[in-house]
Amino acid sequence: MAEMKKLAVLGGSSIASPLLVQEIAKRNDRPPFEVCLIGRTRDKLEKVGAAAVRVTQGADVPLKVTIETNITKGLDGADYILNQIRVGGYQARAYDERFPQQFGILGEETFGPGGMSNALRTIPVVLEYCREIEKAAPDALALNLTNPNSFIQYAAVNYSQVNMVGVCDSPVGIAENISALLDVPVEKLWVEYAGMHHFGWVVKAVLDGKDMMPEILKNLEKVPGLPVDAEIARAVGGIPTSYFRYYYHSNRVLEKQKATSQVRAEQLMELQDQVMADYETSKGGLPDSLLQRGAHWYGASVVPVMLAHANNANEVHIVNLVNNGTVEWMPKKAIIETQALVNRHGLTPLEPARTPIDLQAMVRLNATFEMLWVEAVVEKDHDKALRAMMLNHLVHDLDTAKAILKEIWKF
Repeated sequence: MAEMKKLAVLGGSSIASPLLVQEIAKRNDRPPFEVCLIGRTRDKLEKVGAAAVRVTQGADVPLKVTIETNITKGLDGADYILNQIRVGGYQARAYDERFPQQFGILGEETFGPGGMSNALRTIPVVLEYCREIEKAAPDALALNLTNPNSFIQYAAVNYSQVNMVGVCDSPVGIAENISALLDVPVEKLWVEYAGMHHFGWVVKAVLDGKDMMPEILKNLEKVPGLPVDAEIARAVGGIPTSYFRYYYHSNRVLEKQKATSQVRAEQLMELQDQVMADYETSKGGLPDSLLQRGAHWYGASVVPVMLAHANNANEVHIVNLVNNGTVEWMPKKAIIETQALVNRHGLTPLEPARTPIDLQAMVRLNATFEMLWVEAVVEKDHDKALRAMMLNHLVHDLDTAKAILKEIWKF
């Protein structure tokens, strides 16, 4: 039998963690695994851990779940680490989703000033965890799921020795929508993605050697969940992540938010309470309430990337990596989201997708402001913070930038 691998999960007390374990349990093409859920609140961790244990019962390959509140013990000997912490919980997310509205800007936890607030709160904590990883599991591959993903990864790879890759299901979701339009299995498609985490486009979709994008562009109105007006998607020549609605339709999103009493985080708080209550009473399997939360990212990205590495599978996945010259028009230190060959030797980026010049400009600006903001947070540099705020896509004048900084800058 193959040697057991260990996955340590930071933020393991998340109500969604049993869905991660469930995705691993489904896979028979893997080595035995220990999944150690690391959390701060033992009562919640025990309930989540018990639910996770239940879904291991039908696994054909050994799968063990452990829990740990001591981060050093939890990380010790880990081959893989999943970072899914949420600093400040849903209450902090609710603040990020709400406060920008006072400045006439939409609120969101990864985009705009809300995302910058999230990064400001999260980066210092992640870097503390990175120090623990350096001591307890220096050779581990860390998969980052914590938002805002590319901010977090840029901080980790530039201010620690942790080997971190970012994972996200957004590009996979676009591919699945394209496959639904074409009525073919998603596995038959080769898609090319250009951009960054939550800020990129699928610009090519090949089926049986033929680029189907021209046909897709003719039928954009039929693409499930198209996040922007078909007119702009057709003009650019691709399909963007759902987050581009905040870029192209910020006015519509803001008006909708103003008309809504609850932000998304408050809805998730209520759902979390229900799921935790159901965990206490459920005797087998996972409660139906958990399915309302969903966790597409585990099955679409996290587990496939981890197992491609563990199995030396030579599979191609869309991941977040340090650019390092892969995309010539991007800064070398920027975090890009791109196709990469994944095997036990690491993640090797493939030839980047051809990208229209306007997308190049938008993505390069996005990378610049993210890099500046991370450096400002780590270095506690107000001047860099102001420069970064002025580059944010949703901040259009200096007075607003200064007012937002006065609201969130705590150094």
